[in-house]
Amino acid sequence: MEAPETISGRDAAKTAEVCAAHGITPDEFSELRQRATAAKATAYCPYSHFRVGATVLSSEGQLTSGANVENAAYPVGTCAERVALGTAVTSGHRGFRAIAVATDIAPPASPCGMCRQL
Repeated sequence: MEAPETISGRDAAKTAEVCAAHGITPDEFSELRQRATAAKATAYCPYSHFRVGATVLSSEGQLTSGANVENAAYPVGTCAERVALGTAVTSGHRGFRAIAVATDIAPPASPCGMCRQL
């Protein structure tokens, strides 16, 4: 399966096209994006100062967010994607339709290798 391209939501026609190709609605995309951006504000990143927020959309339509968490053993920490997915799984969700990731840089960072495997 090919990874979906990065979209910002600024081009409504492109957003609708990509959403349709990946089985989500533009409204779901918008909500994912907004929640991932809000989750970024809860990041605990005193070492890198690199905030990341993520929101996953479960097969049942539930949205779950997470943010990156660093610790004194930096660079060992937990990525926002893994926090969001772990929280969703421990809440009973097992299938997922989409994930949104928000950072403070442009172009946005893509998930790390470990998160891509999850």
